[in-house]
Amino acid sequence: MKATLRIQNFGPITNLDIEVKKFNILIGPQASGKSTISKVLCVIHSFDYTIFSKASEKRQIDILYVFLNYYRIENFHKLNTYWFFEDDFFSFELNGLKIQIIHKQGLEHTVNRTESYYIPAERIALPMISESLFELTLEQSTLPKYFLQFGKDFTLARKNQKTFNLPILNVEYEYKDGKNLVIIKGNDPLQLDETSSAIQANLPLLVILQYPIKTASLFVIEEVELHGFPTLQKELLYYITERMSMPHLSSAYVMLPTHSPYILSAANNLLFASKVAAQNNDADEKVNDIISSKSWIDKNDFSAYYVKNGSATSIVNANTGLIDENELDSISEDLAGEFDALMELYKPNTK
Repeated sequence: MKATLRIQNFGPITNLDIEVKKFNILIGPQASGKSTISKVLCVIHSFDYTIFSKASEKRQIDILYVFLNYYRIENFHKLNTYWFFEDDFFSFELNGLKIQIIHKQGLEHTVNRTESYYIPAERIALPMISESLFELTLEQSTLPKYFLQFGKDFTLARKNQKTFNLPILNVEYEYKDGKNLVIIKGNDPLQLDETSSAIQANLPLLVILQYPIKTASLFVIEEVELHGFPTLQKELLYYITERMSMPHLSSAYVMLPTHSPYILSAANNLLFASKVAAQNNDADEKVNDIISSKSWIDKNDFSAYYVKNGSATSIVNANTGLIDENELDSISEDLAGEFDALMELYKPNTK
């Protein structure tokens, strides 16, 4: 599965053209546009196209602004803004104040392909917020609407399942008597807001992934590395790829905006595992012993882009299908450069 996305003159993005595959990573400096790209995709996948297809041009733009406001990117839109998204099912084009949609396989197929699920970086704040806020309508709170929706989804998941075994965090989670209880082996239960920042940031994410509220065609998980030690970052990525490969999500896109080079390295391991197994069928079991085959990523299902200066550059080597080693190394160039400069000045005392 593959799609194309073009964005011009929208917020920090001036001219961008990328391929969207099943697994996608966006990495780059702060405020470079990673979240903007992800939110544009979410907007395109959020419309009720049954209603949208019957709306007038003015009404279509009004609906667009509802979603731009929902994701807090309404001020990015200009008269020369251009979006274009196309996959096997539909295409969506925004040109200033005009929208054109083509349903390649009929309206019903488009409707079945357009539901987005946005898991925000603000999830770290969820344990500290009064749960009564999540019962408010989206218009009654000044918090980001997508964050409120995530909070509602979390409360619904725990209501339906009650207990969750989360080995990645080495904890069990239980919602009991109105309390979010976290059981760390060998210790008394703690309330969620009493646990480490890594547990607070990632437990709600894992609950949602373990009990998905909806079968979306687009999942965006912001900063999967949030408050995680590198080992945890790796395990989270492996778990996400495993969950997204389940049959009911087999045609879903996954977008991961990140700042972490560890996420890139972990993704490279999953790509390489698939490549090794494909080249040598006899090695399948041995590769599986190292990395579970449930998490492998086929090179044709993966994209990774470095986002900077209003555009994006692929960092996947076309020949190997892996993330380019030079790109991985460049992430630490600044630190290495400082160290080398200091070494030039360093005069060891040999006397």
